[in-house]
Amino acid sequence: MLHRRHILAGAALLCAPSVGAQASAFPQRALRLIVSSAPGASLDALARILAPSLTARFGQSVIVENQGGANGLLAAQQVARAEPDGHTLLLTGDAIVLAGLADPRAGIAFETAFAPVIQAVRAAQILVTHPGTPFRDIAGYVAAVRARPGALNVGIPAQAGIAQVVHELLAAQLGGLRVEFVTYRGGGPAATDLIARNTDALVITLPAITEHVRQGVIVPLAVSTGTRDLALPEVPTLAETVAPGFDVDSWQGILAPARTPPGIVQTLYEGIAATLAEPGVAQRLRGLGFSITGLPPDEFRARAAASSAQFAPVIRGITERSPRG
Repeated sequence: MLHRRHILAGAALLCAPSVGAQASAFPQRALRLIVSSAPGASLDALARILAPSLTARFGQSVIVENQGGANGLLAAQQVARAEPDGHTLLLTGDAIVLAGLADPRAGIAFETAFAPVIQAVRAAQILVTHPGTPFRDIAGYVAAVRARPGALNVGIPAQAGIAQVVHELLAAQLGGLRVEFVTYRGGGPAATDLIARNTDALVITLPAITEHVRQGVIVPLAVSTGTRDLALPEVPTLAETVAPGFDVDSWQGILAPARTPPGIVQTLYEGIAATLAEPGVAQRLRGLGFSITGLPPDEFRARAAASSAQFAPVIRGITERSPRG
């Protein structure tokens, strides 16, 4: 009987597909890349740059689908519930961690709902304004806010997202800056409204606004990172102007549903990392203001955990002032 069990167990192992076999057969059909923002945002720009090269590399179409709203939770829920076979992926940013902190009832936790694939890029947040406003630099902005507390309308791509976190951290360092936040369903609509002068200023991920700055339709005030960005080297940092030591960036990456086989996750990671290293892709991303990181799954998971710990107190303060129903 024992010998028979060994034979049957061996036969089962031979019949079952190995991790390597699963990975070698992947992908078997088109890949859906669900982007947790509206068109025109930095996430959307990243997706549109990656998709053609990923299509060529994997031999299957990579279809970009925008699913904005609810701080990216709609897209996250869609991917978390998808078949864990690697064919449905989520392109998101630290917003997914922040949204989970802001609304734990949403039931989408980075740690349990997803298999991290790759942290693709980092980017600065940038504070910008319209040419018609009276201030032209970050010192002027701070003075205007202090002169009329709560009077200025500042656009943010999402409630309790990284843009609002950056402004809250700046306000705390400067002893308080009270503005009226205007929330949008992503960076694209927020930028459009600023250009139309429906808001006074906007905090947004830099690559979403780079071309608008170059065209002169939006005035840059300062970036949130400790050093200037090579895409817009003339724009000063908050650290060198009004907030010494200020240094906050944001990240964007790709997730698969939890329980996606490790072999498939590794295949995805290697293919996306190789795509990020392509000279043409890298040049386009850096030209917009992305810094390429290409962190593997374990390092990506660690970075997400660090973001959660770093920003939890800020998110707690935001949600306490604006309780959700």
